[in-house]
Amino acid sequence: MSVPHLIWFKRDLRLQDHPALQAASKEAASIFCFYVFEPSLLEDPHYETRHFRFIVQSLEDLSQRLGAFGHKLWVFWTEIEPLLQAFKQDFGQFRLFSHEEIGLAKSFQRDLRVKQWCQQQGILWLEFPQFAVQRGTQGRCGWRRFADQFFAQPLAQVDLSQLRPTHLVPEAQAQNYLCRALPKSWLQKPASFQAGGETAAWQRVDQFFRHHLCHYAHHISQPEASLQSCSRLSPYLAWGNLSLRQLLKKLNRQAHSHHRSALESRLRWHCHFVQKFESDCRMEFEPLNPAFIPLLAQARAERIRSETADFEAWSQGQTGYPLVDACMRALLDTGYLNFRMRAMLVSVACHHLQLDWKAVAEHLARCFLDFEPGIHYPQIQMQAGLTGFNTLRIYNPLQQSLKQDAQAHFIQRYLPELKELPLPLQHQPWLITPLEALMYKSHDSTGCSNTYPEFYPQRCFDHLLTGKAARERLWQWKSLPQVKAYLPQLLHNQVSQDD
Repeated sequence: MSVPHLIWFKRDLRLQDHPALQAASKEAASIFCFYVFEPSLLEDPHYETRHFRFIVQSLEDLSQRLGAFGHKLWVFWTEIEPLLQAFKQDFGQFRLFSHEEIGLAKSFQRDLRVKQWCQQQGILWLEFPQFAVQRGTQGRCGWRRFADQFFAQPLAQVDLSQLRPTHLVPEAQAQNYLCRALPKSWLQKPASFQAGGETAAWQRVDQFFRHHLCHYAHHISQPEASLQSCSRLSPYLAWGNLSLRQLLKKLNRQAHSHHRSALESRLRWHCHFVQKFESDCRMEFEPLNPAFIPLLAQARAERIRSETADFEAWSQGQTGYPLVDACMRALLDTGYLNFRMRAMLVSVACHHLQLDWKAVAEHLARCFLDFEPGIHYPQIQMQAGLTGFNTLRIYNPLQQSLKQDAQAHFIQRYLPELKELPLPLQHQPWLITPLEALMYKSHDSTGCSNTYPEFYPQRCFDHLLTGKAARERLWQWKSLPQVKAYLPQLLHNQVSQDD
């Protein structure tokens, strides 16, 4: 008699191209699908309500899709270890199936504990890779060939109509951990955020490929145009509503174009960066190049301005630089921002304001609806200049504003208080003269009329001065012998040898 097969859904909230589900369903065993809200992860500083709303919407969609074939999705609220112990008592022996998660240290340590428990209990736990990532490898030799082979594999499709419904029901022990209610804030569906779920994901895929792919490469760096012309598929990849293989295979059916090539390269970059994180996950906690640890500590000790005040201004979109503030307010309001503007926010925070990169990383993680640890931390480290081998990028926020939002459409969308200013002043309102300040007014929510700078803050740094200081500081650091000493090993681990 076959043992029940338990499918543990994590960041793989879909039913198609799901290797774990496919493997579990190959034998005519009872299939038991479940998801766990783990308090230790819910309290992690990287996550926020927007993520849990997206998960809930994804679970609702997953439940409906399973229900159409007579299957049920069970949702629990507990740490995974006591739940597995309860399953053992309720079901006896079982097999556990899941994807191989490349996540935060908390989820990795949890998986190590699960692995140990399964070994002690004689439970077979089968994990399947979600991305083209080689677990436990040092160095990048052969990674590109491995990735090509991964993407060339056929989709792991499952015919749910051929699976018989399960009769497994949580009994005395597991019943105690059932999720019976969710926080009300998780059930809200703000129109400004993308909806979660496999159904919503494919709706966006169809919309993008039909109407927007033809503009992708031209608009990718522009914050306003990218709202439509970028794929907006990253949340669905981050939470597993879609797989990279599905998108690449669909993309391969499109006509060859500059836009198709640009999107394909970025989809492949996804796994390239996740592999970086897998190869050296210290970057969640410390600079990839350890030589920067004392250098950053010394620089922060020499700060003159209040770091708390600067972080508050940056994190709330109150720096006095319109494009910077519009980008942060867009993130707070929608969870989305295009790549170049994300890089600019990190540059402003870490180079111009010299904020703690770890606090910056956690704030942006809470903001990004598509927060993916394996992409987030390599990008933060690279943009903050903490590797010693990547090109230093110190963004000029005014230059980016004039180039990427020339007509200030994005600024006007998120900073309506600046609409009455002439276009040049919408980019640099600090140039307003005292006489002009009396002429240009804005009305707050109570209808009161305010003059600049009452309706918009004065800038909290001078980008020319801070940019010059950052270049001098970072280039000096990069040339230090102690920084260079780590480069051979870092390049071995982080740079694909066959690129």
